[in-house]
Amino acid sequence: RAIDLDRSCRVNRAPVVDTTTTSIAGDATTDPSDDVTVSQVLPTTTDVADFASIAEIVSSSPELALLWVLLQESGLDATLADPAAGPYTLFAPTNTALDALGADSLAQLRSDPDLLLRVLEHHIANGAPASADLPAGPLTMLDGSGVDVRRSGSTLRIGPASVLTADLPAVNGAVHTVDRVLVPDDVDLSPAEAPAEVAVVYADDGMTLRGIVASEVERAALVNAAAGVVADVVDELTVDSAVGLDSATATTLAQVVAALPAHLVAAVAGFDGESLYVRGSYAGATDRDALLAIVGPLGVIAELAERPTATVDDAARLEAELNEFVAANPILFAPGSAALDVSAAPILDRVARGLRGFAGLTVAVEGHTDSDGLAPANLALSQQRADAVRDALVARGVDEASITAEGFGSERPVLVQGVEDKAASRRVEFRVVAA
Repeated sequence: RAIDLDRSCRVNRAPVVDTTTTSIAGDATTDPSDDVTVSQVLPTTTDVADFASIAEIVSSSPELALLWVLLQESGLDATLADPAAGPYTLFAPTNTALDALGADSLAQLRSDPDLLLRVLEHHIANGAPASADLPAGPLTMLDGSGVDVRRSGSTLRIGPASVLTADLPAVNGAVHTVDRVLVPDDVDLSPAEAPAEVAVVYADDGMTLRGIVASEVERAALVNAAAGVVADVVDELTVDSAVGLDSATATTLAQVVAALPAHLVAAVAGFDGESLYVRGSYAGATDRDALLAIVGPLGVIAELAERPTATVDDAARLEAELNEFVAANPILFAPGSAALDVSAAPILDRVARGLRGFAGLTVAVEGHTDSDGLAPANLALSQQRADAVRDALVARGVDEASITAEGFGSERPVLVQGVEDKAASRRVEFRVVAA
């Protein structure tokens, strides 16, 4: 069997010393006249060979592995490896001490070379007096700031830290391991609160806004952007000045929100704590490219996919939804005319978005009138109105080849208990089929 011993195994090695003592007085089971040979382990470092340098102590000590990485990143490893430099005293935080900073604070420290050097120099003092000889009071460190030295019983304290292992000697100084990271008073390593997320969900004819914004100004910017392009806006935003979405990011997001309905059939846009993004589906490459031209220069991450192809169930559900919607929100015309009333625009917007949500649909627009007037005139008017709706939907992005129009005049009146409901008879309906 063989074992390789790291040099650090020699630190604090204690000799075994044979001594002679007597048994404990009053022990009824032992003759007081008997001598007993006892092996005692006496903690000492008198027979420890000096390391070549402080750097060697740190690099060869597993409990200081993270400190060694930081020393190398800062360039201090070369200083502490020079046998002719110093002497220095290094108060070395253990892996546990550095881990206690937290991942965010440690990442902040490692991402800023000047800050890392400053904090590490705050652990090093000129000179190498024995720990017992360190005077109480301020001790000046290499960064120029001071750390209080004090004793609490048998514990030596350096600032907020306690010394765990003292007086590890090297030719260019000494190392004392400590249980806390020493941070200069003017340095803040506490992690900043992560920015909160914000999401704007666009579907059908509405948008839902969720998340946290910095103030009512940012809230208004997003709500107004959504209200300018869709009929239904649900505002679930809250305000928190500490972590909420800032003004510049909210302004950019508002630009993205305003572009969604014109180019996507469904989408989610927002801020995920790090970046602005938009994810959604488009009806055609032209729409996709137009949106990318808007969001690309803004630095927005876009994940876009072509709209899905409708199934039979999709078509049936969409037909029911559209007819229910236009029954509750009739598409109106000027009396006796095929000219669309101004109130029809938002209704047609909603219908067009529903139809553009799927590929592979065939849509028939059906026009109907009441029974007043002559049947041939009613048939012609219903055809004209169906054509007007079809043209309006094509203008809103519905594929022209997929949509037809047909007028039925007064052939299919709406009857309530056998009596015609003339207002309900004057209507437009949709037949949707999965091609």
